[in-house]
Amino acid sequence: MGNHLVGSMFNAGLSILSENEIDELTQEKALEIIDKIGNEVIETTSLDAEFDDYAKPNQKLGRVLLKAFLPEKYIEYKDKEYVSDEMDDDWYYKLWKPFIDRFGFW
Repeated sequence: MGNHLVGSMFNAGLSILSENEIDELTQEKALEIIDKIGNEVIETTSLDAEFDDYAKPNQKLGRVLLKAFLPEKYIEYKDKEYVSDEMDDDWYYKLWKPFIDRFGFW
Protein backbone atom coordinates (compact mmCIF):
# COMPACT_ATOMS: atom_id res chain seq x y z
CA MET A 1 0.00 0.00 0.00
CA GLY A 2 1.27 3.44 -0.89
CA ASN A 3 2.52 6.14 1.39
CA HIS A 4 -0.39 8.56 1.82
CA LEU A 5 1.85 10.84 3.86
CA VAL A 6 3.51 12.01 0.63
CA GLY A 7 0.28 13.45 -0.74
CA SER A 8 -0.54 14.98 2.63
CA MET A 9 2.87 16.65 2.79
CA PHE A 10 2.44 18.20 -0.66
CA ASN A 11 -1.06 19.33 0.27
CA ALA A 12 0.15 20.89 3.53
CA GLY A 13 2.99 22.65 1.75
CA LEU A 14 0.56 24.23 -0.69
CA SER A 15 -2.11 25.10 1.87
CA ILE A 16 -0.79 28.63 2.35
CA LEU A 17 -1.39 29.51 -1.31
CA SER A 18 -4.68 31.15 -2.18
CA GLU A 19 -6.58 30.29 -5.35
CA ASN A 20 -5.57 33.68 -6.80
CA GLU A 21 -1.91 33.11 -5.97
CA ILE A 22 -2.03 29.80 -7.81
CA ASP A 23 -3.69 31.48 -10.79
CA GLU A 24 -0.83 34.01 -10.90
CA LEU A 25 2.05 31.51 -10.63
CA THR A 26 4.52 31.38 -13.47
CA GLN A 27 5.73 27.99 -14.63
CA GLU A 28 9.13 28.68 -13.09
CA LYS A 29 7.66 29.61 -9.69
CA ALA A 30 5.35 26.57 -9.72
CA LEU A 31 8.33 24.28 -10.41
CA GLU A 32 10.29 26.00 -7.63
CA ILE A 33 7.47 25.34 -5.15
CA ILE A 34 7.05 21.72 -6.27
CA ASP A 35 10.80 21.15 -6.01
CA LYS A 36 11.03 22.69 -2.54
CA ILE A 37 8.24 20.49 -1.20
CA GLY A 38 9.35 17.43 -3.16
CA ASN A 39 12.92 17.60 -1.92
CA GLU A 40 11.70 17.74 1.69
CA VAL A 41 9.33 14.86 1.06
CA ILE A 42 11.96 12.53 -0.41
CA GLU A 43 14.27 13.22 2.52
CA THR A 44 11.67 12.23 5.11
CA THR A 45 9.53 9.45 3.65
CA SER A 46 9.51 6.54 1.22
CA LEU A 47 9.12 7.03 -2.51
CA ASP A 48 6.01 4.84 -2.63
CA ALA A 49 3.69 7.80 -2.99
CA GLU A 50 -0.09 8.10 -2.89
CA PHE A 51 -1.77 11.42 -3.59
CA ASP A 52 -5.41 10.50 -3.01
CA ASP A 53 -7.63 13.36 -4.22
CA TYR A 54 -4.99 16.07 -3.70
CA ALA A 55 -3.79 15.81 -7.31
CA LYS A 56 -7.17 16.23 -8.97
CA PRO A 57 -7.13 19.11 -11.47
CA ASN A 58 -9.35 21.34 -9.30
CA GLN A 59 -7.33 20.84 -6.09
CA LYS A 60 -4.35 22.97 -5.07
CA LEU A 61 -1.74 20.32 -5.86
CA GLY A 62 -3.37 19.52 -9.19
CA ARG A 63 -3.51 23.19 -10.11
CA VAL A 64 0.12 23.83 -9.17
CA LEU A 65 1.14 20.73 -11.13
CA LEU A 66 -0.76 22.12 -14.11
CA LYS A 67 1.11 25.42 -13.78
CA ALA A 68 4.44 23.57 -13.48
CA PHE A 69 4.12 20.90 -16.16
CA LEU A 70 1.16 21.73 -18.41
CA PRO A 71 0.69 25.51 -18.23
CA GLU A 72 -0.84 25.71 -21.69
CA LYS A 73 -3.84 23.71 -20.43
CA TYR A 74 -4.20 25.46 -17.04
CA ILE A 75 -7.31 27.51 -17.86
CA GLU A 76 -8.99 24.58 -19.61
CA TYR A 77 -8.30 21.97 -16.90
CA LYS A 78 -8.10 23.84 -13.56
CA ASP A 79 -11.79 23.49 -12.65
CA LYS A 80 -12.18 19.84 -13.64
CA GLU A 81 -13.16 17.51 -10.79
CA TYR A 82 -11.33 14.57 -12.33
CA VAL A 83 -9.10 13.68 -15.27
CA SER A 84 -11.43 12.90 -18.15
CA ASP A 85 -10.69 10.56 -21.05
CA GLU A 86 -10.03 13.61 -23.23
CA MET A 87 -7.43 14.91 -20.76
CA ASP A 88 -5.82 11.57 -20.00
CA ASP A 89 -2.87 11.56 -22.43
CA ASP A 90 -1.87 15.16 -21.68
CA TRP A 91 -2.29 14.64 -17.95
CA TYR A 92 -0.33 11.42 -17.80
CA TYR A 93 2.49 12.03 -20.30
CA LYS A 94 3.02 15.77 -19.90
CA LEU A 95 2.17 16.27 -16.22
CA TRP A 96 1.99 13.14 -14.04
CA LYS A 97 4.89 11.14 -15.45
CA PRO A 98 7.30 14.11 -15.42
CA PHE A 99 6.20 14.91 -11.84
CA ILE A 100 6.69 11.40 -10.43
CA ASP A 101 9.91 10.88 -12.41
CA ARG A 102 11.29 14.17 -11.06
CA PHE A 103 11.31 12.77 -7.52
CA GLY A 104 11.52 9.04 -8.20
CA PHE A 105 8.02 8.34 -6.86
CA TRP A 106 6.47 5.00 -7.76
